[in-house]
Amino acid sequence: MKKIYTLVTILAASFAMNAQTPLNTDGSLEGWTDGTTQATGWFMNTSNITNGIITKKTGSDAQNGTIYVTLQAKSGSSGNNQVGLADIPVTAGTEYTIEYWVRSNGTASNFKHWGQWRDSSAAIDMTGITDDFQPANAITTTDDTWVKITATSTAPTNASILRFTFRNYTSSSDMDIDNVIVYDTQAASTKENNIEGLNIFPNPANDVLNITSNSTADKNVQLFDLTGKKVLDVTTVSQVNVSTLKAGIYVAKINEAGKTDTRKVIIK
Repeated sequence: MKKIYTLVTILAASFAMNAQTPLNTDGSLEGWTDGTTQATGWFMNTSNITNGIITKKTGSDAQNGTIYVTLQAKSGSSGNNQVGLADIPVTAGTEYTIEYWVRSNGTASNFKHWGQWRDSSAAIDMTGITDDFQPANAITTTDDTWVKITATSTAPTNASILRFTFRNYTSSSDMDIDNVIVYDTQAASTKENNIEGLNIFPNPANDVLNITSNSTADKNVQLFDLTGKKVLDVTTVSQVNVSTLKAGIYVAKINEAGKTDTRKVIIK
């Protein structure tokens, strides 16, 4: 069951999602069906899954949806346990943002994210460079409360890959992670309202969403939920079947003849 959010929270999340196209896959983890194997779009060491260091969790206490991952604190006196995203192709000089939610299972917290910039063969040395993707200090969390973390960084010269991991160190609590999205910051901030005469109705919709404009050209329509997960991708002239979608607020991204527009869509 989806959590019930206040209207203000939903709208804030919806506007924040405007024009954000996720570069990662299944950051919400809702597509993770088999907890004995790694989730699509993630990197999860098989032995860590087997040993319970990485655990699939299901329940209404997820940040949004019903699935999240728990990363166990590292035992012993040093080191860390890790869970991460699959490698993401990037362009040097481009600014990227990651957003995710984390929750501590206790009062101790020694957890951080870590974004490693790589060229085609190895990690790029970032010594002496301040980078929000490589924080010096642990992330501040609150016991049993989901906290949203946002970090932004620019890919350095020669970078072609972003390898993003979450690290839980010693003297920490087990940490829950949910709803991770990585996106191109500049692309997300670009105003895209370019399709002349665009009209989407009815909105709210039940079964069918009509999408019309001044043109009769085909339209590629993508719908994203508030975690950034793409839930629909179709090409149409004027109608989209939304009868299989869960009730909620979505962001529609419409492409027509090289022009792009984004709109908020409500499914009831």
